[in-house]
Amino acid sequence: MSTVLPDYVEPPVVKPFLGKVLDGDGHMYMDAQTLREIAGPLDGGHMVNFIEDFMADGRYDEARGHNVKDLWSVKGIGAYGAHDAKERKETLDLMGIDAQLVFYNTGSGEYRINSDAARAACSRYNDYGLAWQKDSGGRGRVAMQINMGTVEGAIAELKRVLKAGAQCICLPGAEPPAGVSPANAVWDPFWAICEEANVAVTHHLGAAGLMANKTKAVLDAEGDKMFPERGWGDATALRGQPANRPGGEEAISPYYMMVAHQSPELYLVTMIMGSVFERFPKLRFGVIECGASWLGPMIERMDTWAEFMGKVGRKYSMKPSEFVQRNVRVTPFWNENLPKMIERYGMKEAYIFSTDYPHLEGSRDPYGKFAIWLKDLPANYAQEFFVDNAKLLFPDL
Repeated sequence: MSTVLPDYVEPPVVKPFLGKVLDGDGHMYMDAQTLREIAGPLDGGHMVNFIEDFMADGRYDEARGHNVKDLWSVKGIGAYGAHDAKERKETLDLMGIDAQLVFYNTGSGEYRINSDAARAACSRYNDYGLAWQKDSGGRGRVAMQINMGTVEGAIAELKRVLKAGAQCICLPGAEPPAGVSPANAVWDPFWAICEEANVAVTHHLGAAGLMANKTKAVLDAEGDKMFPERGWGDATALRGQPANRPGGEEAISPYYMMVAHQSPELYLVTMIMGSVFERFPKLRFGVIECGASWLGPMIERMDTWAEFMGKVGRKYSMKPSEFVQRNVRVTPFWNENLPKMIERYGMKEAYIFSTDYPHLEGSRDPYGKFAIWLKDLPANYAQEFFVDNAKLLFPDL
């Protein structure tokens, strides 16, 4: 298996793991027509128009002309293996990656909005993703979107995609699932199925809603919620639009990236303090592309309050931090100080490598960006970061 591009030199720290690296975050692209068909009446959002223009004005063909030579630099739908699953297998070989969790390029309203139309779109997306995963030889593990507007609907779709071979699912977080906490007993059958199936359960950037070109009034009318509510970001100084270049789908603004972690943090707090991981000790949970600097302060607060709760009669079998170490993995952004996070809070087991390929934010040199931090950590941590920690979300590897 070829793992090194002729004109690219991987940092020495990653070379022993090439071919074995597990990537916690990748993305697949669909062409504009497919996006329209999947979204149906929900509308495909700005991505449809952007991809349509990009493929029509010559930029797509230009990108395809050098996407292998400039593997890490070409982003968006023109990147090598961006939309062709069989090419993705070759791309992973070239990158030295064994397997990768793969997420959507839809607006993801199909799993946030509680409506029959949204659930139908979600199922269409999942069917596409299952076929794509199969064509990638199973190495691109597409996250199936589970609309949690109703308990019955969520369980039915979960069972359907698991039967068809799903190895990863992604859950929405814009509002409480079916109006209650994920720790509510009504969701226990859902978690029991996930545990038994050894499926990776994830929360990804966008699960809690997106900053978008549409107005707040239009989004509210469509039922597409956001957490925190969109009005908090309604100020000129806080706004940002998705980059008008391939792979720049997120609105990287002074506001959005500062609050994008709040939904998965709240989700995890309710699951840990609500004893979900106590009831389902083998449940596997990943927080993807939401950064990691929030994790340490969260577990420090939970440990403090769990100790206090013990004094008033509410006991936990382990510290919240220990549940995180056992059951949860997160993908740091390359610009976050990983050694400092580990020094302050421990939790070295929780952090996993990701490329975000072929999105812009993943950078043109993800190995090199993380190698800068790894040089300040024990030498054996590279094995944990690039391979071992992520096995929780890739249990068969």
